[in-house]
Amino acid sequence: MKTGNRKRGTDMNRVDKLLKDIKDLKVQGARNVAKAGIRAIIWTVEDSKAKTKGQLAEELRRARGRIMHVRPTEPMLRNMMREYVDFAVSEIAGRPTASIGDLKRRIIQDEEKYMLGMEKSIANVAEFGAMILPDRGTVVTHCHSSTVTAILRKGHADGKKISVVCCETRPRFQGRMTAANLAKAGLDVTLTVDMGVNRFMKKADMVVVGADAVTTMGDLINKVGTSALARIARMNDVSFYSAAELYKYDPLSIYGARETIEERDPKEVWEKPPKGVKISNPAFDATAARYINGYITEMGVVPPQALWGVAMKKLAEGMR
Repeated sequence: MKTGNRKRGTDMNRVDKLLKDIKDLKVQGARNVAKAGIRAIIWTVEDSKAKTKGQLAEELRRARGRIMHVRPTEPMLRNMMREYVDFAVSEIAGRPTASIGDLKRRIIQDEEKYMLGMEKSIANVAEFGAMILPDRGTVVTHCHSSTVTAILRKGHADGKKISVVCCETRPRFQGRMTAANLAKAGLDVTLTVDMGVNRFMKKADMVVVGADAVTTMGDLINKVGTSALARIARMNDVSFYSAAELYKYDPLSIYGARETIEERDPKEVWEKPPKGVKISNPAFDATAARYINGYITEMGVVPPQALWGVAMKKLAEGMR
């Protein structure tokens, strides 16, 4: 992700616009949201008018606070914001003789390491995921996940004859994006209405979905409808996997904190409902670990109950 050669403006203008795009789902998927968060920090640094190191550090902390809470159900964003800004603040504190300009350049250059780390992670997830895909089988997926798309495209490139069934994923129809991307890559794709998936599940070989958050208990927080899909899969004896980079683990859940389920604008469901009709529009739901065969991570396929231990080690090591 190059940060140079951009039209410069005020921090408020471009950072606020990016955060609005995230909130409005113009930026979709936990990985892409996390990458956008790093971009927002870089823009904050580029546009900073700080005269002292203390002012620069305070700007970064304020920006982190805003970015971390733009979507409440995104631990990958929160984890990376903590790590990235903590590194930046430590750079500021640990280089007392460096100029503001030198510090800003070092913080911006560190972005490349993060992006390389993220690309390596998704390549590993795709490799492990492709290994467990059925040959000449049917895979069901839900919503849009760049990680799931990478797995399916890798399996296809490896010569596996995969048929994919995508749920359309109301009310924003993110499944259409998945279907279009896979069809463009040459896969056999069918798009179905969300609850039409039951007829396909009877002949499916496995389900693979993304992840927005994973708890210490191994429960999955993902796009609303995932929980029902997992139950339908279990009823039909179909294996259910989630593709989840380890940064999607929420370390606060070890202390009993529950992941917030974002409630979105009712107008996404029905812009002008009749008087007296209440609209519920949750963005996510929770799927219990007992319905999940495994998480496909950059470290391999991990049982739900073991993921938190592997993830904590990854978080301790950092993206670098």
